[in-house]
Parts: sequence; structure tokens; C-alpha cells
Amino acid sequence: MQEILYVKVEQNIPVSKKAITFKDIATLYCTNKSIVQKLEKETFYTLPNDTPQKTMFTIAKVYEGIHKFYPDLQIENLGECDFVIDYEHPDKKEKSKAMEYVKTVLVSLVIFFGAAFTIITFNEDVSVGDVFDKMYKLVMGVDKSGGSIIEICYAIGLPVGILIFYNHFRRRKIKDDPTPIQVEMHTYEEQVNKALIARASREGHTIDSN
Repeated sequence: MQEILYVKVEQNIPVSKKAITFKDIATLYCTNKSIVQKLEKETFYTLPNDTPQKTMFTIAKVYEGIHKFYPDLQIENLGECDFVIDYEHPDKKEKSKAMEYVKTVLVSLVIFFGAAFTIITFNEDVSVGDVFDKMYKLVMGVDKSGGSIIEICYAIGLPVGILIFYNHFRRRKIKDDPTPIQVEMHTYEEQVNKALIARASREGHTIDSN
């Protein structure tokens, strides 16, 4: 029986070295373990320079590299047909951590104050205070002279509702489901990768089999 090698490649593959092995880019499976062990140590591609770069490949390039070592091996693709290798120098990656923290703090502040302004504007626009006053009079039969249980419940329910919606409290998740932000970030990353692959294909910059 002819051996079959199963190959699964993700759409975006971050790396921090120029000499990229098959193990770096793909999950390999074969009943013959020696084939997988040999291929995982072999170099798939060596990046031409040391600058941060995104390089687009087709799965045919992977097939070509594998067939250099096993010409008669049957290959089954379980992953992407086109993929991006995202190279970043390891030293630069370490240096950028401090800047990432600064960006995170700035973005968090913008989101916090922006959300607060939006909530205040909404409350004023729809006259939430007047609505509470009318509700209080409708239920209690008298005019509301100060704060009431309605405002307290509203003030507590708003942040609790936000925490439940975003599915996060500090580093803990309330549920195992991905948060709306994680879903949006995944969708955005997927669209960026597809755009990079499509543009590289149109401009002839995709690395394909010879």
C-alpha cells in the first residue's frame, strides 16, 4: 500500500527565524513515523533578508518541497491552499513588548472614555431621567424627590450587562465561548490574510512551485 502524508497548513503562520522548516509551517501525519520525523527537520524555505516581512505561498510549493525527499509520496491537503508566513525578527519582537503595553493602555483609555461619553449622550438624548421620574410616579403614585431604587438598579445593571456581553471579568471568562471582540478580531485577521493573498496573486508575488 502506498504511504499517504496528510498536511495541514494554517492561513497565517508567524515565525521568528529565516530558515523555515516543514514543522514550522505544517502539521504532518503519516502512518510511517520516520517520514514525518525526517520532513519536520528539513528546510522548507529560507527568507532572503532579515527585515520583517509577509510572504505568500501556495500549497503546491509545500508539495514540491516534500517530493524532493519523497518523490512517490501521496499527499493529502487538510488545510489552506494559500497561506502567509509572517516573519518578525526575535530581537525586535522583544523590544516591541513595551510599546504594545503603551498602545494597550492608550486604546483602553480611549474606549473607556468613549463608551462613557456615548452612554451619557444616550441618556440625555432619550431623557432617561424623565422616564425614571414618570415610572416612579406611575408605580408609587407620588413625585420622586431624589434618587430611587430605579437609578441604583440601572447603575448596577449597566456594567453587569457589559461584563456578561463581553464575556470577560479581569483574566477570567464567564463562559467558554469566544468573546465578541475575539470573534471580530478573528474575522478581521482572516479578511486581512485573504486580501494579502489575493493582492500577491494578482501582482505575481506568490511563491509557487517551479
